[in-house]
Amino acid sequence: MHYSGPRIRLEESWAFDYDGITKMTAAARNSMPDNAAKMSSAPACAYLEELQATLEREIPMCTQMGIRVHDGGANGLVMRLPLTPNRNHQQTAFAGSLNALCTIAGWGSVYLLLRELDRGGAIVIRRSAIKYQEPVTATEIYARCNPVSAEARQYFLEMLDDKGQAKLELTVEVAGSDGPAVSFSGSYVVLPTGARS
Repeated sequence: MHYSGPRIRLEESWAFDYDGITKMTAAARNSMPDNAAKMSSAPACAYLEELQATLEREIPMCTQMGIRVHDGGANGLVMRLPLTPNRNHQQTAFAGSLNALCTIAGWGSVYLLLRELDRGGAIVIRRSAIKYQEPVTATEIYARCNPVSAEARQYFLEMLDDKGQAKLELTVEVAGSDGPAVSFSGSYVVLPTGARS
């Protein structure tokens, strides 16, 4: 099955929160981490809402930890996590919470790519590696999954259509004082729906 509907075009900035999708002012846009990407069109915004609902329904620990969709667009998917329920005895972010946040950012990126391509499947993580390079102390922690290259995207699509499954290598970062505080890499696999890894 090939998707022949409209493609996502980036024109305006949108943010997703408990109150829903809102169009952002330039000031609000500039306060986001790394001048986070622009998002447009009703379908693209709906995909972010759908992703949040899916995480709450299918991965309940996201709700318990406070993991939320923050932004999506050309610069990648940004997920956020509050420090308070995810802190350790040092009053910094707990390493396991940071790992979960990064894992979910990658999972969510694959989910959005499947939606954009009008494909389905069961998303699993095959392997991952994480480096904690400095303590994370921000009250709101943001993890950005870097965008997939055009070549990797095309290969992913070809494998998915030809073999019924495909893999994608993704990187996620949590910004630090001078470079990434956390660097994560994950190999995600899309299996036919109903398949077990």
